[in-house]
Amino acid sequence: MIRRIEEFFPARLREPWRMCLVSFDKLEEIRIRVMQPVLIRWNGLEYSLTIDGELMEIEKKGNKTFVIYSDKDIDDIFRYFCHDSVYAYEEERRKGVMTIEGGHRVGLAGEMVYTEGQGYIMKYIRYMNIRVAHEIKGIAKELMPWIASSKGVYNTLIVSPPGIGKTTLLRDIIRLLSNGEGTEKGYTVGVIDERGELAAAYRGGASMDCGCRADVITGGTKQEGVRRLLRTFAPRVIAMDEIGLAEDAEAIRYAGVSGCGVIATIHAASWEDLLCKREVEQLLKEKLFRRILLLTRGEKRERYVQVLDEGGRELCGIRQLQADW
Repeated sequence: MIRRIEEFFPARLREPWRMCLVSFDKLEEIRIRVMQPVLIRWNGLEYSLTIDGELMEIEKKGNKTFVIYSDKDIDDIFRYFCHDSVYAYEEERRKGVMTIEGGHRVGLAGEMVYTEGQGYIMKYIRYMNIRVAHEIKGIAKELMPWIASSKGVYNTLIVSPPGIGKTTLLRDIIRLLSNGEGTEKGYTVGVIDERGELAAAYRGGASMDCGCRADVITGGTKQEGVRRLLRTFAPRVIAMDEIGLAEDAEAIRYAGVSGCGVIATIHAASWEDLLCKREVEQLLKEKLFRRILLLTRGEKRERYVQVLDEGGRELCGIRQLQADW
């Protein structure tokens, strides 16, 4: 698993990253654009990297020289991610996203071309966004009394704007349910990880700790994942990240009527915003989700959560989650 920033890059491009002394644990993403300064999101703020390994705000350049990559450099970075087997990653080039060792997700953009029988594929990659996967254990432990009881697991929807940490929170909930931490017993959890981000899956296997009773399916759709898990693994709980399509809602309903608990996430800024989401409108009317976790962020980057019931009534007032998250 990648745990140092320079390990994202081939050997000849590592030196500025090796000199960069920032903590990997606070690194959120690295954005690479051809012939433009590399931008880093670290601890909620944006910086650019100098050739001396310093992080600076791009507007305060002064006489410093920023790291800038050519098209050849970006080609080499992509080849490095592919272990020099570019043609083995044609599916990723079609989708515009790939998952690398450690479960880190890399968005790809550039020139697309149409090929007969394969559809569109990324021919020239000139832009990358490396989204760094993090594992923070214990952040969900104080929430478990509202998620699981002696009667089982409540269907739970985690709600937040992008970039707040709902995937990290969901991952810890999966681990706790699977191991039986903070609950009366452990549950068999089926994890549907389409993009390889939730379980930080790499080549089918979870890179992050999802607990001892979790089974992970990557790729495919949520509907197909639910069907396969129910048919072959008999999960007590099914977890999925970022629902956003009508088909996703159907997958949740299918899991629910099959007797499984469901834990999912969705992008929304508030309860009122959630009510406007057409993809979950009917699920909310049916009160399928018994618990709503509203995740927000304060001015100092701290994270807060509020627990609501299926009707939007507060069960637990706003409280700060683990302070060092």
